[in-house]
Amino acid sequence: MRLFVGVEIPGDVAAELYPLARGIKGLDAQTPDNMHITLKFIGNVDPGLAAEIDQALAAIAFEPFDLQVQGLNVFASSRKIRIFWAGVKDQPVMRQLASRVENALLALEECPDMDMRKFTPHITLGRNRNAARATIEQAVADHVSLSSRVFTIDRFCLYQSHATTDGPEFRVIAAYDGKDTERQSLDLADELVTGDFE
Repeated sequence: MRLFVGVEIPGDVAAELYPLARGIKGLDAQTPDNMHITLKFIGNVDPGLAAEIDQALAAIAFEPFDLQVQGLNVFASSRKIRIFWAGVKDQPVMRQLASRVENALLALEECPDMDMRKFTPHITLGRNRNAARATIEQAVADHVSLSSRVFTIDRFCLYQSHATTDGPEFRVIAAYDGKDTERQSLDLADELVTGDFE
C-alpha cells in the first residue's frame, strides 16, 4: 500500500486553483478533491505497518496554524517541466510539523521508500504530459501575485494513494489534531482501501 502524510486544502480554495491547470493543454490537472500539501511521502509499505505509522503520527503535538496560497511555480529538469504547483506563504509552524512527522517515521526504521528530499511546501495543480514549456512558464508569470484567503490548518492526515485509470486518487484514512486525547487506533479492516494500488 502507498501512503503519505499531508494537510488538506479547503474546498473553495482548491476550486479556485483548479482552472489554472485545467486551462493548460497537455497538463493533467489535479482535481480539487485531491489537492493537499504533502508533509512526508512514505511510499509503499506493508499493510501491517499502517497501524504503527498511525500510532507514531498520533503522538505528534502541534498547534493549529494559518496558511495562504501565494504564487505559482514548477518542478522541472533542464529538459521538461514535470509538476505545475501553487506555493504557500512561508509558515514556520508547518515546517516544524513536517520535521516532527519525518522524525516520527524515521524512528520506525521500516519505511525504506520514504522520500528524504528537503520539504518544499506546495499544492500540486497539474502533472505535465506534453504541455509546452513556454505555456506553463507564462502561466507562472501571469499569476505572480496570486494569493488565496487565509485558512486554518487544525489537523494533518494519513493518506492512501489509490491508482485508477484516471490517475491517482488520495483518500484520508486517519486524521490527527495534535491533542492528547483518547482515540481509536487505525482499524485496517474499516479504513484501508483494497485493490489496485499505485
